Amino acid sequence: MKICKITAKIMLIEFNIGNFRSFGETQKFSFVAGNYEKNLPENKIVRPLPGMKGLDYLSATAIYGANASGKSNLLTAFNALCNFVGQSFRSDPNWPTCAVPFKLNESFHKLPTTFDIHFVIGDVRYQYTLSLTAEKVTVESLIAYPKGRKQEWYRRQWNEATEQYDWDFANNLVKKGLPQIAKITRPNVAFLSAAAHLNHTQLTEGYNWFTKSVKRLNFAEGILVPIHTIESMEKSEKQYAQILSFLQNADFDITKGLISEKELPDNEISKMIPPPVWQKIIQKQKEQNLQSTFRSVSVSFFHKGKKEDIEIDFENEESAGTKRYFSLLGPWLDVLENGYVLMIDELETCLHPLLVVELIKLFRSQYNKNGAQLIFTTHNPLLLDETLLRRDQIWFTEKKPTGETNLYPLSDFSPRKGEALMKGYLTGRYGSIPFIPNGLGLKDSE
Repeated sequence: MKICKITAKIMLIEFNIGNFRSFGETQKFSFVAGNYEKNLPENKIVRPLPGMKGLDYLSATAIYGANASGKSNLLTAFNALCNFVGQSFRSDPNWPTCAVPFKLNESFHKLPTTFDIHFVIGDVRYQYTLSLTAEKVTVESLIAYPKGRKQEWYRRQWNEATEQYDWDFANNLVKKGLPQIAKITRPNVAFLSAAAHLNHTQLTEGYNWFTKSVKRLNFAEGILVPIHTIESMEKSEKQYAQILSFLQNADFDITKGLISEKELPDNEISKMIPPPVWQKIIQKQKEQNLQSTFRSVSVSFFHKGKKEDIEIDFENEESAGTKRYFSLLGPWLDVLENGYVLMIDELETCLHPLLVVELIKLFRSQYNKNGAQLIFTTHNPLLLDETLLRRDQIWFTEKKPTGETNLYPLSDFSPRKGEALMKGYLTGRYGSIPFIPNGLGLKDSE
């Protein structure tokens, strides 16, 4: 596979999280490449930024940890922040925010959940900070660094004495309507969300980073569906051929794919949709005099037979691994093409380790010219390979005695060059593994 230089137009630099689910004290997760690490330079994103001289960034990170140590909660926190920015303006006035305090220590219950994220759009670095309780935002700010110079575009902070927000705006933004938007922003709404929905051009760019540039796939809960890949194959002959090539190169013995669709009558659709939702659809059709057509889209593959290619039904006859891999391909290639940030929980689910390796390698290949980034959780120790991942790309979560999640990189242990990382991990050198000294059997009765 050809290795190429990676650049990026949008990028994640750092994410800090505190008092959310299993996270108590604030933990830091970073995509900044370590200057000490000389291995696999092709795994870095080259993106010179004003004020960040000498720094490069990572195209992928892996997160290891025992079950219930907080791996998924890191992705959930990132997703919760993106959803709150994207959707809170349209939420009900009485709905809670995305705050979920750490439950195992009462001292955290009345403290706000905190998020702090550093990201890039074009040539500008941004820092977005959000603190909130279940009822309201307590602190929110957006800082931009054009040409490396700090500009705090806005800041809101709840004042307990006045029971109102104290607001600060950059001088150039006061004239562009931000104070007027502030007056109608509810306490349980992100101001960034309100400004974007009210068509504030300058803040909409930051809003779009959260809503359009970050994607999440969840293998762990089994909800990945093939429709995204099917739609990609339908768009053009080039995309059809590309996805078919990825299937064939993965050694599934697939010769071609067949996409079928049919219109569904209303009586079939009504059985698939909850009655209240279906009634709203019917009502809207009548009000707007619409004639909606529903269609069912499916795919089947042809496999090499003894005498001829045989058609295999996707849903009922293909293996779980084939279905997972195919369902993943469309979103995976879309992320690479557009330079998005992709979060995926338990990447290895139903996939052979060698196939997972090749998927990760795509993030350092010619397919990633736009600097897409990958964050994935895994239990697969075979990926702890210095020919695949740098030491600064590997992170661990471990549950403290207090029940809190501790998040830290492999580089904290300064492993020597050529160290057997998989052996070190499985023997507990880096922590982050379950403690099962007596096995899983029942305790002997006294």
